[in-house]
Amino acid sequence: MEQLIERINKLNIAAKAGILAGIAILGTVGCYFLVIQDVEGEIDSLAAQQVTLDKTFLEKKEIADNLNEKRREMDQLDQKLQDALTELPERKDIDELLANLNDVGKKSGLEISRVSPGAESAEAFYAKIPVSMNVTGNYHEIAMFLQEVANMRRIVNVNNIHLYGPAPRGDKVILRSDFLATTFRFVNPNQPTAGNR
Repeated sequence: MEQLIERINKLNIAAKAGILAGIAILGTVGCYFLVIQDVEGEIDSLAAQQVTLDKTFLEKKEIADNLNEKRREMDQLDQKLQDALTELPERKDIDELLANLNDVGKKSGLEISRVSPGAESAEAFYAKIPVSMNVTGNYHEIAMFLQEVANMRRIVNVNNIHLYGPAPRGDKVILRSDFLATTFRFVNPNQPTAGNR
């Protein structure tokens, strides 16, 4: 090593400068490949992660900014679902329906002589529940009853209406009427059908 240093000392200034420049260039190139290139790769990787994190942050910030609106929309959808389940419940609730029909009949002034629920028949996403009824009252009372049934929260269709047997009672003409009131319930295809009463 001492011999190498002596040889370099004997060289002229231009050669010494060339050797120093070569050492500096080799040091710079070595530093680039050993240190800087790895750091640049790490910087590029971190920059890509930063872009992904910024995008995720903006998405979550938008959700957070709209959280109250989304909650309000969810509450509205929940209310609509509750309203829909009132019109088309998941359970039969025949006893409740019969009580409602009885109340409506009494308010309309009818005498209800027969109410007989029939067998449920399933369709695609709902089931029909027929209820045969026989009532007695004047034409106006029967019409009022049918109007009130139409205004019930639960869906009830009335068909096969037969009016017969007019008989005078005081200043009214009393009729007998038979009809079929059909209500419906929602059938969830993913749930077993047992216990829907």
